[in-house]
Amino acid sequence: MAVRGETGELIHARAVQDIAKARYAFPTPRYPHYKTYVNHPQRTMAVRTFDNRALFPDIVVVLDPENYAKLLGEVETAETVNGDEAREWKVFSELGPLYLYVPVGHAEEAKKLCKQVKAQVVGIRTWRYVVGYEEVEINDYFTQWVGVEDLLPKPIGDRLRPFVPGKRD
Repeated sequence: MAVRGETGELIHARAVQDIAKARYAFPTPRYPHYKTYVNHPQRTMAVRTFDNRALFPDIVVVLDPENYAKLLGEVETAETVNGDEAREWKVFSELGPLYLYVPVGHAEEAKKLCKQVKAQVVGIRTWRYVVGYEEVEINDYFTQWVGVEDLLPKPIGDRLRPFVPGKRD
């Protein structure tokens, strides 16, 4: 796990809270049984690995009251878009659909790191604070589209994938 300085920790804590409010404001009328937990600065909801270890992604959305993980969000700062964190992204991506939030200018690097460690993130989003505004700005950089070819047995799906329009790497 990468180490952030005091300023980096403050920025990270603020970004986690603001991204959770902007993108994961559950429950909603459409999703009344989803509930959002934020694990920064205090840990509030763990996600269990197959060997029963408790991990704490920055944002966890669960189906309430069963507490099944529905969505995971991991927020990075400029200091933490690196190989050590990417290995953590891989573990998180195996526990539930993972959205990765990186500062503007670090998305391509994050995407390359995900490919290197084979972290199957659902999406990469960029974030920043614009001078003079209090709200975080979030932009979609990459979304892994899941189509019928992803549901078929691997050899068949791999053969169909090149013919599916709109599929991005």
